[in-house]
Amino acid sequence: MFYTYLWLREDGTPYYVGKGTRSRAFTSRGHRVHVPPKERIVIYPADSEIDAFETETALIWYYGRKDLGKGTLRNLTDGGQGMSGRKFTDVTRHKISEAHRGMKVSEEARNKIRATKIGSKHSEQTRSKMSKAKMGNKNSPGWPKGKPRKVKEGSECFIN
Repeated sequence: MFYTYLWLREDGTPYYVGKGTRSRAFTSRGHRVHVPPKERIVIYPADSEIDAFETETALIWYYGRKDLGKGTLRNLTDGGQGMSGRKFTDVTRHKISEAHRGMKVSEEARNKIRATKIGSKHSEQTRSKMSKAKMGNKNSPGWPKGKPRKVKEGSECFIN
């Protein structure tokens, strides 16, 4: 399920528009601006990725970009571009392959990697503290474990 999302400031004015799937609108990873609380995120469900891009472009045009002096949004593009996941062309994949061909990892580097993996266990006390700190935090990475959010039937958008 694709959607377009709108992030709102405390006063209700929009400051960012994006296109996403799953929990994209609710995580800061990959964004250069901060994610607002859930109650200040507006979701516009879309039937396809193309529809989501069109909605994104329309919302950016409507609210305007701050960097161009034409509106309130922090977006740096007019929207409608990007992709769901990183996909390299065959040419790019070939270039990356050629760049790595013949590379050897030294024994010293291998030993350093091995040492960090062997001695990287947290103590029981530290693990307990980390667990308590994340309890109830719906914004922690991985939440909601890739499950799509429910959309109210018959509504064009909803605030999550």
